[in-house]
Amino acid sequence: PDVLMIPIGGQVYKNTMNVEEALEAVKLMSPKKVIPCHYNCGFLLSRKLNVANDEMFKNEVEKMGLECIIMKYGDEIFV
Repeated sequence: PDVLMIPIGGQVYKNTMNVEEALEAVKLMSPKKVIPCHYNCGFLLSRKLNVANDEMFKNEVEKMGLECIIMKYGDEIFV
């Protein structure tokens, strides 16, 4: 795929992939751009849910020669 949005926040609550599992999927799919999602979702609560280290994920994706885009709340992207 050209763009892959992939969840990375399954470390505590195993309701989605964690960083390591997402990196395996990225290796298999080899997209042009990777956007991590479904992590650090605590902006409406007093604690963060689905905690993940997006900078570590980005570094590992970039080591594969792929672009990783870290989006912040309210950011937009057009594909």
